[in-house]
Amino acid sequence: MPANYLVNRKILAETKVEQTEAVSISTGQAVLRVDRFALTANNITYGVAGDMIGYWDFFPAGEGWGRIPVWGIGTVTASGHPDLAVGDRCYGYYPMSSELVVRPEKVNARGFIDASAHRAVLPIVYNQYSLMTAGNGFNPDHDNHYMLYRPLFTTSFVLDDYFADNNFFGAKTMVLGSASSKTAFGLAFMLKRRGYNSVIGLTSSANIAFCKNLGLYDVVLSYDDVEQLPLATSAYVDMSGNGEVLNRVHHHLTDNLVNSCGVGITHHQSGLRPAADSMPGPKPEGFFAPTQIIKRNQELGSGVYQQRIGDATQAFLDKVDMWVTIQERPFEELDDVYHTVLNGASPDRGYVITVAPS
Repeated sequence: MPANYLVNRKILAETKVEQTEAVSISTGQAVLRVDRFALTANNITYGVAGDMIGYWDFFPAGEGWGRIPVWGIGTVTASGHPDLAVGDRCYGYYPMSSELVVRPEKVNARGFIDASAHRAVLPIVYNQYSLMTAGNGFNPDHDNHYMLYRPLFTTSFVLDDYFADNNFFGAKTMVLGSASSKTAFGLAFMLKRRGYNSVIGLTSSANIAFCKNLGLYDVVLSYDDVEQLPLATSAYVDMSGNGEVLNRVHHHLTDNLVNSCGVGITHHQSGLRPAADSMPGPKPEGFFAPTQIIKRNQELGSGVYQQRIGDATQAFLDKVDMWVTIQERPFEELDDVYHTVLNGASPDRGYVITVAPS
């Protein structure tokens, strides 16, 4: 029977598995069997920010419960659309479930958009599904890498592009919080690739060795040593959402801080963020990657921008296996993996959940 992994929207540590009846589809709909998906701290961010940004709305569940979105691969098992064939493999946004009903529109050789009514008001970049063909640049040997790194590294790429597009707001030093996270060291990779010469990583004491071994940061400091940050013109990219660290960074750098950019919430249990007007320096602002993607697609053309992202992603994938080992776990062990990631997984591990045979 189909199954959904549900999370209490208010208490993320509370979970359950719900068995459902097999679905029947109408004309224009299709069923995607979920084959596998990646689970990272980024998905925990989706849960923490679910009500603020609308992540719970992609895959509705019962009252008080939600299905956290994940990036994965599915196979078409039933199709009511003439241009989408049974057996087509699709990369995109899925629930932690065994199947997903979509309403494909704008179907072409690259993929389709899910035009289901409840997703119409949600950001279109999350509603796009790519056909996993060689012509689209997919190599079946890299399925796990696409799920685990492609969405995270896309955020890294777009962050780098956003700062470069704004001349780094005048910052001579980039300070990255939660430096061991995949999005953070992906951004560090991009900054080094473009020749930016002062990148500092902030991380927990337990992850200092990992961050130093990456070779991507010029300096790595623990959160205990925030006050050792050089008093240079700086931008802070906050991947952790740790209110205490954010407050200390602002009070230490004061007017030397020219940009404070919130991206993730890896430290989702760290408590409330301080009020913006209680801290010196610039007002912290949240970063939403789709906004920059839409802007650059309009300026450069979507083909050009996607090619740039693709080239950078491949360069990153050529390196990342030196730093992170991917573990595959069956759907039956999802609860164990979910709580491991929720509580803070080791940065040198990446998790892929196998739901059905690929």
